[in-house]
Amino acid sequence: MKKLFTILSLACGIFSLTTAAALAAPANAEVTTKQVKSAVKPDYTIRVAYLDAGTWPDITKAPLPEHAFGLVFKSIVESNSNGKVAVELFPNNQLGDTKATMEMVVSGSLEMITGTGTAASLYPALQVFFLPYVFKSDEIASYIFDHSQFWKDMSADFANKTGTYILGVGNNGMRHFTNSKRPIHSPADMKGLKFRVMQSPIYVKMVEAMGAQATPLASGEVYTACQTGVVDGQENPVWNIAANKWYEVQKYITLDGHVWSENFVMANKKWFDALPPEYQHIIKIAVHHGIQADRAAEDLASRVLDFAAVQNSMEVYVPTAAELVEFQKAAAPTYDWLRGEIGNEIVDKFLATVKDAEKHFGY
Repeated sequence: MKKLFTILSLACGIFSLTTAAALAAPANAEVTTKQVKSAVKPDYTIRVAYLDAGTWPDITKAPLPEHAFGLVFKSIVESNSNGKVAVELFPNNQLGDTKATMEMVVSGSLEMITGTGTAASLYPALQVFFLPYVFKSDEIASYIFDHSQFWKDMSADFANKTGTYILGVGNNGMRHFTNSKRPIHSPADMKGLKFRVMQSPIYVKMVEAMGAQATPLASGEVYTACQTGVVDGQENPVWNIAANKWYEVQKYITLDGHVWSENFVMANKKWFDALPPEYQHIIKIAVHHGIQADRAAEDLASRVLDFAAVQNSMEVYVPTAAELVEFQKAAAPTYDWLRGEIGNEIVDKFLATVKDAEKHFGY
């Protein structure tokens, strides 16, 4: 409930900033919550690209996680800089898919993105966060990104090696398996099925370890691939399944939470370092609030609003504790594969950090 109040408060804050300008405008002026023209000429413009659709508030009843980030980030940056820093939002992959826009940030042709899964192609050690069944719940992952020395060290190394900052980490949601063939109650039920996965090697290894076939595809290809039988299933958070109406071409969902997926807020390092310190500070504050909105939006969607849509359209199965152990055992070779890719030291430090976070929450 606390997160629900958080996202509603943030949304109200965005509304109040835009409606203030609307009230000051002539009666016949057309002013929307999407954008209010400012008389101040900005010194800087930040373009932020992301996958999620910008359908709230005009169409949907709540913003998707990345769009929630964008709205709050834009509101705080523009208001706290008195309009001297403008923010342009590009939702729904308007500037290209997540991989393409990430490459634009690395090259400096785009200032910022928020996205899932692709940053590991720049820095393979990030794949520790995608290890199957490593996070018992969302709060453990968020705590590590917000407080751990492990993440501070890794993000600093990431910036030095890629020329890109990760300024904050939102929550894209716990990922679950869906398919059109049969209910999945154990890893044995996955054998012979073809699953679409993200274009990241660790997802391929995880699905193969469980006895299924993995087909890496871009997000925009999922619906057609499921509809035409190119794949039998896919894996994603509940909100994403609902937002893309994949429940229309998938019959079964197993809420196993095999991977916690992130929304990395990435910025070009050279561009950010060249900004005046006061604007860097404003951006950091805006990112902090933006990722809280992102996390709250995901929580509200996956646990309440969009969960209802999935529940009404699909056969939902929640594995027992014993069944989850079987899934974990089946996926265990993924850990061995990653150790071979990035070394034992990083994996062991990460697993120790997870244990510390679990203790913090009483697990």
